[in-house]
Amino acid sequence: MRQSVFDYIDNLDTLLAVIVGALLATGGAMVAELVQDRLGQKRKERDAARFFGEILASVDLILSRAFASLEFGERWGDVTVRLFRTAMNEAAIYERNRERLFEIRDIELRGDIHVHFLTEMVPLVALLETSTEIAEIEKELKHPEALTDMRIATYEEELESLRESREGALDAIKAEHAKTEEICKRLEPMAGVTF
Repeated sequence: MRQSVFDYIDNLDTLLAVIVGALLATGGAMVAELVQDRLGQKRKERDAARFFGEILASVDLILSRAFASLEFGERWGDVTVRLFRTAMNEAAIYERNRERLFEIRDIELRGDIHVHFLTEMVPLVALLETSTEIAEIEKELKHPEALTDMRIATYEEELESLRESREGALDAIKAEHAKTEEICKRLEPMAGVTF
């Protein structure tokens, strides 16, 4: 018995329905994947903005307390130096998580955050190292009887130079510290919170 052309057409309808269904399912899955990816990117960007905003705000707060501490008691006492060290330790969290910066899609903002951290932390490292050197020299000068006059003069010269260097580092930190609020304001809409 011969099959008619209409039998093939009936089978083609089924085949066409299967093909169209497969195309729609594939297209739907691709659209869903794109939407999911976009939402995931937004969430990652929001989380990164919150993270860096919180780090900036906490370092900013600690530095403000350290600046205030300079005005009370001994200018470069233990509390003041420890506050600066605490700010440095807090900034180390940024260093350990710096790759998350790439989750922020705004290239200019990303660059500004990174440059801000570097510009603030380099003088902070110098300030802490200089403070350590000053403390060591001051400790040596507490027992001048064990030193020659020439050695005392050298220490005093070095001490003066280190103190000037530390004040220069402090001025650099203060200048960069003033920019933190503006960067945090730029992160707020992305993060969905106020810092």
